[in-house]
Amino acid sequence: MPLANSEGICKDEERIFMADKITMEFETRTVVGKKVNRLRRAGVLPATVYGKGVGPFTVQISTRGFNEVYRRAGKTTLVDVTIPGQPVQSAFIHSLQRHPVSRAILHADFLVVDLKIEISVEVPIHIVGESELIERGDATLNQVLNTLNVRALPAELPSYIEVDISVLDSMEKSIHVRDIAALEHGAIVTGEDELIVSLSQSRPEEVVVEEETGEAEPELVREKREDEEDAG
Repeated sequence: MPLANSEGICKDEERIFMADKITMEFETRTVVGKKVNRLRRAGVLPATVYGKGVGPFTVQISTRGFNEVYRRAGKTTLVDVTIPGQPVQSAFIHSLQRHPVSRAILHADFLVVDLKIEISVEVPIHIVGESELIERGDATLNQVLNTLNVRALPAELPSYIEVDISVLDSMEKSIHVRDIAALEHGAIVTGEDELIVSLSQSRPEEVVVEEETGEAEPELVREKREDEEDAG
């Protein structure tokens, strides 16, 4: 009986995973070089798909469609990519090229991975909870690390790692990598002694002393006495 229940749970989880699976269909791109600016102006994002024994393939997708996927997947969630004439591949959004001023995405690289081989990925840190010291204005939060390097199978990588700062109830306390609970799958590779967050004393409010604006009294000039004038 336990085995049957286990199988039932696995099937349910598989259905959920399939329902939540993120897919992206590419078109083959023939425009390369500086001419890709025409694609961008037309709302098309140039991209490249590659991996061990795969590609590279020059492809394109609507900028709007990519942005929607990127908001959901980030760089730590697998995306099933489809390229004309190629089998469906599992890939991560690996790197982005952005405009130096507007920060608009100009190009995207997708890294195809083997689902049976562990990889290392920088996983974002999400700060959760509240510190009473910060809420009262007595302290400010210093976040040293924004990501943690995690090694796991591609399908088991966490989308993010939460760090609860409600434990920071005194100025002497801080949170290091060693304080993070062990992951359900995979392992944190970042050094355990690395500092994640700490507190610093808030600066006291400066008291502004207003200068008196009243008119200054005129200086009294003492007249010389006659005997002083004669002595001079």
